[in-house]
Amino acid sequence: MGNFEAAEKILDRAGAEKRSSLSEPEVYEFLALAGLEAPRCAVYPAAGLKAAEAAREICSAMPGEKVVLKLVSSRTLHKTEAGGVKVLDKTTAAVAEALKALAGKFSDAEGFMAVEFVPHSPFALGEELLLGARSDDAFGPVITLGPGGTNAEALTRALRPGLSPSIIPVELAPNREAWDKFLKGNWVWRYCAGEVRGGRRLAQDGEIFKWLEGFAHIMRHFRDGGPSPWAIEELEINPLAVCGGRFTALDGVLRFRSARRDTARPKPSAKGVDSLLHTRSAAVVGVSEKKMNMARIILNNMAKAGFPRDRTYIIKEGVAEIDGVKCFASPAALPEKVDMYVVAVPSPEVPRVLAEAGGSGKVNGVVLISGGMGEKAGSEDMGRAVVEALLRGREKNPDFALSGGNSMGIVLNDVKLNTFFIPEYKLEHPLGVNPYNARTAFVSQSGAFVISTISKMPWLKPAYCVTVGNQQDITVPDYVGRLADEDGLKVILVYMEGFKLGDGLALARFIAKARAKGKQVILYKAGRTAVGQKAVMGHTASIAGDYLVTRLIMENAGALVAETFDDFNDLAAMACSFADSCIKHGNTFFISNAGFEAAGMADGVTSRVTANMGEGVAKEMTRILNEFRLDSIVDAKNPLDITPMAPDAAIGGIVRTALASDEFSGALVAMIPLTVMMNTLPKGGAWPDDLEKSFLKGVAEDARAARKPLIFCVACGSKFEPYCAYAQALGLPVFRSADRAVKIYGTYLDYVLGKAA
Repeated sequence: MGNFEAAEKILDRAGAEKRSSLSEPEVYEFLALAGLEAPRCAVYPAAGLKAAEAAREICSAMPGEKVVLKLVSSRTLHKTEAGGVKVLDKTTAAVAEALKALAGKFSDAEGFMAVEFVPHSPFALGEELLLGARSDDAFGPVITLGPGGTNAEALTRALRPGLSPSIIPVELAPNREAWDKFLKGNWVWRYCAGEVRGGRRLAQDGEIFKWLEGFAHIMRHFRDGGPSPWAIEELEINPLAVCGGRFTALDGVLRFRSARRDTARPKPSAKGVDSLLHTRSAAVVGVSEKKMNMARIILNNMAKAGFPRDRTYIIKEGVAEIDGVKCFASPAALPEKVDMYVVAVPSPEVPRVLAEAGGSGKVNGVVLISGGMGEKAGSEDMGRAVVEALLRGREKNPDFALSGGNSMGIVLNDVKLNTFFIPEYKLEHPLGVNPYNARTAFVSQSGAFVISTISKMPWLKPAYCVTVGNQQDITVPDYVGRLADEDGLKVILVYMEGFKLGDGLALARFIAKARAKGKQVILYKAGRTAVGQKAVMGHTASIAGDYLVTRLIMENAGALVAETFDDFNDLAAMACSFADSCIKHGNTFFISNAGFEAAGMADGVTSRVTANMGEGVAKEMTRILNEFRLDSIVDAKNPLDITPMAPDAAIGGIVRTALASDEFSGALVAMIPLTVMMNTLPKGGAWPDDLEKSFLKGVAEDARAARKPLIFCVACGSKFEPYCAYAQALGLPVFRSADRAVKIYGTYLDYVLGKAA
């Protein structure tokens, strides 16, 4: 593990000099003490430099036929670009001349360094790597491995998704198996390991393991809450060059600061979180007996949802009851301990209300609707008062927990509880059970994101619909952690803005647990740009984090990360519709009655999604085409353009044939509904159509029986919204363009089956 006590003294010395970074020679010394290989080097101060004498020493001490001279300067970050690096033949004259030239060019230099030359090719992929580690508030120490060299940043920016550097939190790499998986997903390591066509192995896995594990040990020791008084903010080796089967650091950066000692946030108890997920009794604070305010809307929504009136209470002094619900002067007067305590009062009243709830010992979970609790500038004192009231309440009841503030509320279908403050005439609330969807939970930091999604997807009826707000106590990962253990739950939808300390790591662990139990997790992470991070910070008063780091870690943990809001909605539809399906492969049947859609679907057939069809299935489809006299204009193939002449019965027969065949994992049906041959409008208008005569009901039943995905597409205007709604009511995800349907389905198949080789 190295001599960390001696390495710590290097940081002590630099810290005493009021520095927050080490020089390159100090980085080499630090690495050597940590048990990692650094090149031989010698430093010569700029002041009083005697070039000829230094050149003789360098040529005598350095091995090999070449030597590297480098500028030592805290003011020049990129030495190569500035001309501060020279590779020379190892002769006294050449070295002396180069030292004089460097001294003349860099008059403010602190010194110059002679470094052992390590022969390698900087232009061959795999011979120069970038190995980095950094301290991250959300994930703890994280390690990065990617392409190295002077063009590392430009190359990384140019890479398409899937070829980014690999990133892993140190705490998620406890053993060799974890490092094996990390390397397997690293594209540049394949070049180093000789796993590309025409390549040769440059280093054994054990050599890179030594560096990865060495960095992990360093970052565990020099971290917030660790054994050292110092925390490393960033440690980067670029390049980490391979020569003779071994790796050597050829440049290094190490930035550090004083370590923070107390890094853990006070977490709510499991029972406190469970009380808000499995509520049996609830009270509402802030209800007006004179007008329909926010709290009264919540009260009415609870009653309309069917939550037991005899387990519902109002906290209000001087009033006997409101809307048939009994009032009590204070939480201490409640006849029982309540699981959920919904607070919707003006912000200045919140600390008092929470103090009363906590002091009563009769409240477990609080849903704080009120905003202005520290998530915006000027409300920090209010936020601190809320936290103080919460912690005091826990002294009396350790299960006292708070969800919010700035929460939209919680909807629990199992117990018929709805605490959204949106009136029914504005939103069809997610109440009831969709029999065709997998059992789902929706946990979102943003309440507006939830109601926007549900408004666009009224078929979505999550068993748990939780809006978390600014996470002053219970956080999104706290909820996901409890739901990961929930029996029967198949899908968890997550919208995440910012993390509290350590919560990124916690969320990754809970996602991995959920995936291990067969659940699918669809995640949208906001704050992908600097501007986006500022917006997130303003809303949640939490750590926005680096988007790329978050995305890669969450994908490795087992989440399907959506890039856009539309992607999130469409992938959610896939998961909710097909999480119970048995998808064995990506070969899919495609059918349309329009040539452009058939061509568009064919263009989307790449990677995991294939469109193969054997002679047996083609023969059966030809029989059906012949039955409806379509064989003279249509050939049985995949994708199949069945033309606008095909009636519902012909389309249904073809699709049922595909669903019955083991050749196909599922089907994508894209129909332009304008043809007179199909029933695409509801019965009762000035037209002969009747949706009940459509092919949709029969093929939807066959798809469920076969446990195969069936996707429907309607690429026409608003007149056909009833057609789309009819398909959605049958449990089919509906798209409005066939090419997008193929793209999203391919993404979903990559998630379910693993990315195609």
